[in-house]
Amino acid sequence: MLQTSSTRPSAPNDTPDVAARPRTGGWLEERLQLSALQDKYGRKAFPLHSTFFLGEIAAFSFLILVLTGIYLALIYTPSITEITVGGQKLPEAFASVQLIESIPAANLIRNVHHWAAHVMIASILLHGFRVFFTGTYRKPRELTWVLGVVLLGLTLGAGFVGYALPWDAFSVTATGIGFGLARSIPLVGQLLADLFFGGAFPSLGSLPRLYTIHVVIIPLSILGVLSLHLLFVLKQKHSMPGYARPLAEPGKVLGIPLWPYHALLAGELVFLVLGGLSLLAAFVPVHPLAAYGPPTAETPSVKPDWYLLWIFGVLKLIPAGLGFSVGAVTIGPEFLGGVLFPALVFGLLALVPWLDRTNRRVLGSVEYLQPPTQAPVRLALGAGALTLVGMLLFAAYYDELGLTPGQTWLLTLSVPLILSTGILSWIRLRSRRCPRARFDPTTED
Repeated sequence: MLQTSSTRPSAPNDTPDVAARPRTGGWLEERLQLSALQDKYGRKAFPLHSTFFLGEIAAFSFLILVLTGIYLALIYTPSITEITVGGQKLPEAFASVQLIESIPAANLIRNVHHWAAHVMIASILLHGFRVFFTGTYRKPRELTWVLGVVLLGLTLGAGFVGYALPWDAFSVTATGIGFGLARSIPLVGQLLADLFFGGAFPSLGSLPRLYTIHVVIIPLSILGVLSLHLLFVLKQKHSMPGYARPLAEPGKVLGIPLWPYHALLAGELVFLVLGGLSLLAAFVPVHPLAAYGPPTAETPSVKPDWYLLWIFGVLKLIPAGLGFSVGAVTIGPEFLGGVLFPALVFGLLALVPWLDRTNRRVLGSVEYLQPPTQAPVRLALGAGALTLVGMLLFAAYYDELGLTPGQTWLLTLSVPLILSTGILSWIRLRSRRCPRARFDPTTED
């Protein structure tokens, strides 16, 4: 059932008839006036579009991460003190994860926790792609976009810190790379490394510090940023798909009401997400401890998960001898590839609403999803940037593929450039053959 909700406050004489309000129970209604909340929020319209559920998938994945994390915390011990298990001395954290793996239900929950992190990151990325390519980050939604970028950064950070918790050979090696990147930051590197890693790494203080960041600091930060993001979305309204343009009244949103229709869809989505994660957890193995074993003096060859692999690709491409000094400050390849480059990427992402100088009369109102081809430069740059990230993932495996660094550099830079140029040229030629129709000026904000 489609309905419209106004984007402007109702006038005093528009107050709904009290007798027509649905009641939630006399005792609760008398004390909490819940029907007033339903009048204010329950009839908010949510447009129907398949990509609009990506943000909710991310939120539900976060909820599942919290619940499964609470369960795992009841068994896990964040300590690297060695204990004797079966005649073998093992770090206490490693032994506690071994215990989790030995309990079928606990191991399933651990796997669900792992895959929920991947699904959350993937859904945030896909949600961001939709917002970017449809131009719905523009005024007045700049802060909503920035909060989304911050949320992505926090989620990636949670994934990285989670590497350390099993405290196997993979964990120590991967986290040690992060420790080295933190130390490479000029002037404040050692201070930041001590702050986040609890001093030298590895040490007795490292794992408790990383565990606190993983289970307290980052989740609370995600909760705060996610709450603000949702508040801004409710305040600024959802953008509508193109099909709503001839149907929606000016200043109103066309969609299904929050209660009960959207709430029912959201409830179904929760079970779909949980079911999908359970299937993945049951049939796709997750980093078993036996694959690497407890930490040893030998350093295994490791690669991060896909969401951090692009940074690893940059580090592999940068020559080991690249660096320079500015006074007493030394800038090394670790800082350039592992800190500066990701910082520039996230900085540019956060500034996208202000860097986009496209004429607003050409783009039309932010109330509607803009076809990506209406902004050819943005489409070409976005596709090129995504291809560059994909090529950096490819670069992480260049030695296994038998390529030289020079060949990998050439492919990494040329493929995105060729793709961007091709997309831009195709859209320009297409627009000459079929002139682009402008949006109706009455829909512009």
